Amino acid sequence: MKHLYLPFVVFGLLFLPSLQAKAQRQNLRASTALSYIERGNQWFAKGEYVKAESDFTLAIASDPSQAGAYYNRATTRYRLGKLSEARADLDRTLQINPRMVEAYVDRGGLRYAQGDFDGAIQDCGKALELNPKLAVAWANRGLARGSKGEHAGALADFDHAIQLDRRNAGFYNNRGVAHARLGDYDGALSDQNRALTLKPDFAEAFSDRGAARQFKGDLDGAMTDYNQAIRLNPHFADVWFSRATLWQHKEKWARAESDFTEYVVLKPQHASAYGQRGLMRLRLGRADEAQQDFAQCLELNPNLQDSLRQLIEVVKQEVAKKP
Repeated sequence: MKHLYLPFVVFGLLFLPSLQAKAQRQNLRASTALSYIERGNQWFAKGEYVKAESDFTLAIASDPSQAGAYYNRATTRYRLGKLSEARADLDRTLQINPRMVEAYVDRGGLRYAQGDFDGAIQDCGKALELNPKLAVAWANRGLARGSKGEHAGALADFDHAIQLDRRNAGFYNNRGVAHARLGDYDGALSDQNRALTLKPDFAEAFSDRGAARQFKGDLDGAMTDYNQAIRLNPHFADVWFSRATLWQHKEKWARAESDFTEYVVLKPQHASAYGQRGLMRLRLGRADEAQQDFAQCLELNPNLQDSLRQLIEVVKQEVAKKP
């Protein structure tokens, strides 16, 4: 239950220029810009994001007052992994049209991805001022609040999201995470069961339900859920970490070491995972490999030095006591 599953819902739709908008904009620059936007949308629909970005840039050059061109270019740049450029385009979009709800939601998503949870909350709040019936804005604000440790506030936001959209499996799963972080594991299991009823192949819900079961002491149920999550999505990193901790609880050091390895392949910048794998390797008598992991852990996060040293001593003492 260490990690939230669902990232922000970001960039769901493109701006589509309407015939009415064309009729209202008779000047050549605006008409040219709208033509580029239409063609860019066609490229986007085909997955040709580089070509789409180029057309949206031409639209902006033709008429810099077109908020939709900036918004669509932001959407495209997000797909291309150009997060800073996408953020700049969203800023410009909102300067031109401060009432574009989607742009607030998406900018909140970028802020969330960059670790700016306060900014994400602020943007979702603005979106909700403009449209309080926007379920995704409630859900996204809940995610940001949960990331700040405001789990009661997160739970309230997910309640609102579910009231507006009772068929969204992700909303139920994330509310389940909020329940679990408040110590209500039965509430978590109820929501995750609902999520899996709505979406039976929901790997992340299996993983989070496994975590709730593990906290309740149902280790066999937790293992079953983790295994199913991995079968459904072996690229979902967090479930490997969760299953590794369960193997640790069972003192299956080799299996824990293997799962931590799968995790760091998927998330190579997670310092504590190297530390945990090093501890498993130390228990398995592979001291040289363990030292390499400890060094990598501290290179990524030097602040872990004291806690890691204490854990190493504990493991060494336990190993020394065994015949």
